[in-house]
Amino acid sequence: MAGLDTSATRAGVQRVLWLTLALNLGVSAGKIAVGLLSGSLAMVADGYHSLVDGSNNVIGLIVAAYAFAPPDRGHPYGHRKFETAAAAAIGVALLVLAYHVLEGALARVAAPALPAIGPLNWAVMGVTMAVNLFVSWYEDREGRRLRSAFLVADATHTRADLFVSLGVVATFAAAKVGLAWADPLAAVVIAGVIAVQAVKILISAFHVLTDRAAIDPEPIESLAASVCGVRQVRDVRTRGRGDAVYVDLIVHLDGEVTLREAHEVADRIEETLKAAHPEIVDVVVHPEPAG
Repeated sequence: MAGLDTSATRAGVQRVLWLTLALNLGVSAGKIAVGLLSGSLAMVADGYHSLVDGSNNVIGLIVAAYAFAPPDRGHPYGHRKFETAAAAAIGVALLVLAYHVLEGALARVAAPALPAIGPLNWAVMGVTMAVNLFVSWYEDREGRRLRSAFLVADATHTRADLFVSLGVVATFAAAKVGLAWADPLAAVVIAGVIAVQAVKILISAFHVLTDRAAIDPEPIESLAASVCGVRQVRDVRTRGRGDAVYVDLIVHLDGEVTLREAHEVADRIEETLKAAHPEIVDVVVHPEPAG
């Protein structure tokens, strides 16, 4: 996976997003239509939520057009943090969703209502959950293969959608047996699950945006020290994402080596680190004379 071509990666991410956008729009239309016909507010809300998923796909398509662009004067380290920012936006969207689910649960307590649930409601929700399962599996698999943080984050979002859909199904069952309290209880649980997923995504994005160490420095130091000509290694620093890590370090060399020889040692260090850690995209070596 170390040699993923940038243009191929971008095309792969866009292909996944176009497919999931079409699926999200399809299930959204089905849930809204059947929800309106049956008077199921939960189903209509879930349909609108699928439209939010579609908007995330559109954001992803825009991001994919820029996140994999090569470094330029304005962004000398590349544009991959565009994708991290988009993943953070999904995390915020999940928190907002959790709030609205909780708000809806409280409203249902204040004004309980039993919709007219029929076979079509169950069928549409069954298809919806099957589509969500496929989309979450497909996005997660392709996100890891293409090293796309956005796709992996969106797959997490889609898995959270399954809990929302299960909550809607719970309201169907509650309506059938007249248990009005089941709706708000299920919604509170769903809101909690979604909030946890949101926090995980936001913490991951926060670590990248605040340049948290991406790789433990000890293995990097050991690898660099094993290169012929290196006397000592210190001040190893790493930052970046799981699929794009930047490393810089100071190495002590024999004070008698020439500039060309020092450059060759630096090249060997870079090759050694990248061979052991394919996620490393850049290594800056600062040579200093050994004391």
